[in-house]
Amino acid sequence: MASFPTTLLILYFVTTPAHISPGEKKKVQEINANWTLQTTSQLQTEDPDSCVWLGKKMIKEFEPVNTSTIRLYCICPKEVVNDVCFNKQEKKLAKDRKAAIEEDKRNHKESFVEPKEVKTDSPRFLPIGPDTPDPFATKR
Repeated sequence: MASFPTTLLILYFVTTPAHISPGEKKKVQEINANWTLQTTSQLQTEDPDSCVWLGKKMIKEFEPVNTSTIRLYCICPKEVVNDVCFNKQEKKLAKDRKAAIEEDKRNHKESFVEPKEVKTDSPRFLPIGPDTPDPFATKR
């Protein structure tokens, strides 16, 4: 039985049809429109990577639609330790921690003990956007 530790929160917004200049980007359209929150939903995903990947796929699907848009967030529980869920400061700390562990391994081969992962006290709320890196693309 699979566990579902990460939630993809989806907010759907709508606006009335408007005249769109040829070649106008959706980002410009979104700035100039009056949006109304239509509904919200949530999906349970297996892990943070899947949550981000699914969110990015949904953004691409909504890109050509001028009268609706979405905003997406992955909610990672505090028990999950995954770089995808980290904010910029946490990513830097995780990178520094990995570097320190690797150096400690090299310097103390015989007596090295892997430290436990650091966990936060609260869930992480990660906004997903078109510029969010694809977690599966970086693992190849």
